[in-house]
Amino acid sequence: MTDIQWDSEASLMRVTTFATTEPQEELVGRGVLRELVGAFLEMPHAEQRGLLLRAAGPDWLQEFDEGSIRELAARPEFTSAHGAFDTADLPDDPERSEEIDVMVTPEGSSDGAADRLGQADEGTA
Repeated sequence: MTDIQWDSEASLMRVTTFATTEPQEELVGRGVLRELVGAFLEMPHAEQRGLLLRAAGPDWLQEFDEGSIRELAARPEFTSAHGAFDTADLPDDPERSEEIDVMVTPEGSSDGAADRLGQADEGTA
């Protein structure tokens, strides 16, 4: 499956194997594929061992082991790393380079919030 359907229903299962019995599966989480990949990444590394992620659609089923889940997490569709827009080469924004006018009171000090806070601290407000 080359095109990952991130909003598909999925289950995160812990698979434990014993020498004498068939593998046992325990449901760890249920949700959409994108959420469960994120939940897997947030788990401590020791808890990630033995997990299997199953995603299903109307006519398909895909299973991912620990390594495959990490590969899913590294995909650009999951990380949103499709290439960030680089603004370093853009010309300066002329509106940003304008100076900001500061309103000055007749006493010669600015009428900013810092001054009002300072007056409140002094008990003159």
